[in-house]
Amino acid sequence: MTAASPGSPSIAFLSCNYGGGHNRVAEVLAREVRARRPEARIQVLDYIETFVGHAQNVLSTFCYVTAVRRAPWTWRWFYRATSRIPYDSPTQRALNSLGKARLERFLAAQRPDLVVCTYCVPAGAISELRAAGRTAVPCATVITDHAVHSQWIHPHVDQYLVSSDYVRAGLVARGVPPDRVATTGIPIDPRFGVPHDVRALRRRYGLHPDVPVILVMVGAANLLRRAADVYRALAELPVDAQVVWVCGRDERLRRTLEALAPRARNPVTVLGYVEEVHELMAAATLMVSKAGGVTTSEAFAAELPVVVINPIPGQEEENVRFVEHLGAGVQARSVADLGRIVTDLLSSPGRLDAMRAAAARVKRPDAAARAAEIILRVGGLLPLVPAGRG
Repeated sequence: MTAASPGSPSIAFLSCNYGGGHNRVAEVLAREVRARRPEARIQVLDYIETFVGHAQNVLSTFCYVTAVRRAPWTWRWFYRATSRIPYDSPTQRALNSLGKARLERFLAAQRPDLVVCTYCVPAGAISELRAAGRTAVPCATVITDHAVHSQWIHPHVDQYLVSSDYVRAGLVARGVPPDRVATTGIPIDPRFGVPHDVRALRRRYGLHPDVPVILVMVGAANLLRRAADVYRALAELPVDAQVVWVCGRDERLRRTLEALAPRARNPVTVLGYVEEVHELMAAATLMVSKAGGVTTSEAFAAELPVVVINPIPGQEEENVRFVEHLGAGVQARSVADLGRIVTDLLSSPGRLDAMRAAAARVKRPDAAARAAEIILRVGGLLPLVPAGRG
């Protein structure tokens, strides 16, 4: 939160910690907004933790992670069952009610000039409060996947920010007025689009400058299923490569892989949670990962080919279809398939070049800047100083 002088604008970003992408988008957008309105009071809040409750946040996070890791079919069922429900259906109304009373009290006490949602539940709660005349706060919603789903669609959201014209068309087809949907790209840190000296970066991370680098991203909470099997497939590839594993906050996985790394055919570097992911993407030849909307957008900006393995059922399966349609990545349907695909790609520079070119065509490293300008207009808070000054 930034300090504010009397009369300075107040902006609340409502996010959640499921998977990490929602929070990354909120934090990047908050920085861009702060650059344009440095005097503003800005809050980035975990909606479930702040408005639903700590115990509920712990329980829901546990249930989500457990479902994704151990029973992915349950999450696929929920995602599909709610994919086209009306905004006023009993199920959607129940979801919208989560935290709504506390949110109403927050809005009355804090009186923000603008609310930005990077998670679907607070968008539904605010829409209902506005429909009932219990708040008039402007609301912008950022959809953080390359997919269209009913839980994001609410009649009293002023502005949607989406990844692509495909998602925009999907929202319009479901009744959202076209002037309320802006194709900005998913807001990401602009550093992902900055060119780097690849050889110098590789040396800095202790990598050979002339050997292909496979970057493996499991996400902050490690939602990549069968990670150990994925490790073995890449560590024993029959072609020269070096593997960089980013284990996020999963210390157990990090310790396991560090113990295995000395016996691998190919050099393996094991890292925990890192901030400089943009440098690792710039140093990599290709990335093996799930298919998070934010992670794939970061890879596009870095012009990094993606091989998707074990996507989260539901939204990430739709993200995979989007990535493959663009030509910027492919999906490995099994661990055995993964080894074959990565070997083929590393042996086919032309295919990798075509995937990099596809990513370059759709990359939007300026998405956060564009989104910040739009949401400030939604709140009637146009910049007082040019971005980056003041």
